[in-house]
Amino acid sequence: MHTFTVPRRFCGPPESGNGGYTCGVLAQELGGVVECTLRMPVPMDVPLQFERRDHGGVLLHEGKVVVEGKAAAIDVTPPASVGLHAATEAMKNSPALDPRHPFPTCFVCGPQRKVGDGLRIFPAPVDGAVYAAAWLPDREFGDRDGGLRLEFLWSAMDCPTGFAAGFPNVGTLVTGRLAVEQIRSIRTGAHCVLMAWPLGVEGRKHFSAACLYQDGVLCAAARATWIRIEN
Repeated sequence: MHTFTVPRRFCGPPESGNGGYTCGVLAQELGGVVECTLRMPVPMDVPLQFERRDHGGVLLHEGKVVVEGKAAAIDVTPPASVGLHAATEAMKNSPALDPRHPFPTCFVCGPQRKVGDGLRIFPAPVDGAVYAAAWLPDREFGDRDGGLRLEFLWSAMDCPTGFAAGFPNVGTLVTGRLAVEQIRSIRTGAHCVLMAWPLGVEGRKHFSAACLYQDGVLCAAARATWIRIEN
């Protein structure tokens, strides 16, 4: 049985691991297109056990399921990418920079994370309900060939779906479910544009999707369910 640890650096809320990062760790073990469901806040700096099951696999802590994953298909229609300059300019007005951000130290979208520490992805509206963000994946997050490692792709795809779902304007949302498909390899040290858009709301569930472009080419797509825990 493999074990993994989510370092405190890769937090979402201050006291739990980033959902995208943790789901990406599980997806790496399962392979293919995977949908992950978070069952509890992710403990950090403690061993999580990977267990393969008939439907896919789980990460466990003290016998409790933290996240489970299974094979999935992602059927979304990505919008055309805005240009890198437009995405960069848009980020100046990102709700991630709003003082109401409940998780300002989030590894992905936290404005209090320094350059070279967090990903600092700040999605902002560019066309109605469509959000965009520019991102330069640090070479630290690449494999030996310079390709972006899967757990950091999942991290980058996570928070943009949250902002498209209404975070933080509609209340405090947390990742409930995330599915990611990597279509092409993504180079570290080369600029990307992330796009995200809403898919609907059912009670406390907010649905959204995202995609990642590099050099104008679609490289990844995602579908997410976010859960509103506070108004």
